[in-house]
Amino acid sequence: MTKLKPTIVIDTYGGTAAPQGIVAAAARMARQGVARVVLVGDVARMQEHLSLLPYDPMTLRLVGAPATYPRQVGDIQAQVRAARLGLPIAMELLRTGEADALLTASPQSLVLELAETHLAKLPGVTAVAAAAVFPTMPRASGDDPLALLLDVSGRRVTSPDELVAFAVLGATYSRVVTGVREPHVALLSTGSEPGDGPPDVVDAHKQLKKLMGLRFMGNITATDLARGHADVVVADGLVGHTVRGLLEGLTTLTVEAARYAWRTKVTWQLGLRLLDRGVGMLRKVSEFQQYGGAPVLGLQHLVLIASPDSAEVAFENAVKLATRCTHRDLQAELAAALARWDGTRRGAPHA
Repeated sequence: MTKLKPTIVIDTYGGTAAPQGIVAAAARMARQGVARVVLVGDVARMQEHLSLLPYDPMTLRLVGAPATYPRQVGDIQAQVRAARLGLPIAMELLRTGEADALLTASPQSLVLELAETHLAKLPGVTAVAAAAVFPTMPRASGDDPLALLLDVSGRRVTSPDELVAFAVLGATYSRVVTGVREPHVALLSTGSEPGDGPPDVVDAHKQLKKLMGLRFMGNITATDLARGHADVVVADGLVGHTVRGLLEGLTTLTVEAARYAWRTKVTWQLGLRLLDRGVGMLRKVSEFQQYGGAPVLGLQHLVLIASPDSAEVAFENAVKLATRCTHRDLQAELAAALARWDGTRRGAPHA
């Protein structure tokens, strides 16, 4: 039975908001009753920040880790060294049931490495999928401006079954958490035809086409990503990682170009006033402030990774997202969906 008030454990070493912004966001969310929060980090430093904030000690707990915070913001190597000591402690709290979800802004590659060491996978999962969100044009499925892209881990898939599992996991997340009744799922490939793409993608296409209960739309190309053809886009981890970086870079370039135009050209200022709402929305979704984070799918426990550049408000929204996932029993829904898929491919009757 899901707890009335979930407990979210937060790694305070990762991201540019560490630790002050993370502590502030956690204190506010715990005080407002959104969730119980456990902060893992340097207790003395966390207490120093909490001394300046209103907070409820009954809903906010501090757990020490044998690492200090980097002296300079942006010292990635120092952050990684600290997180390598702090994250296993947070994951142990998750594994033993003292927390319902883990939130971190530490580097994705480190989180995946440690998660696969300290946390078990769901039955039938051979590789976990790191998800990311990206903005699209309006989609027929609803008003959410963000679609889900997975895998973005930077790892190559080893079989078509991994891509199919990613599709099942992504569609379930979209349905349960985002509220899309029948998520449209697509494969990212080199062309729109079933035979386009590398062998694993071609074989995965054949399997997904036959899979009951999944609204598979076929292949899409990178140029189709932002057009809103799908709620969930499945990709090889290396391809997904590259595409995500490109999308984030282009979005940042668009926002910065608009700022430059506003400062330099009076006539452009008039035009940009007409586009102000659209540019503002693009910046909002691209900075992950409204969404907060994205899940690692395929683990028995809920892990959310926030953008390293996440500000305080993003951590607040990530706590809300983790709470929503827990209330809606996401992990049980993922396990059930994988079991149905496994039964289908083994020839068992489809439930």
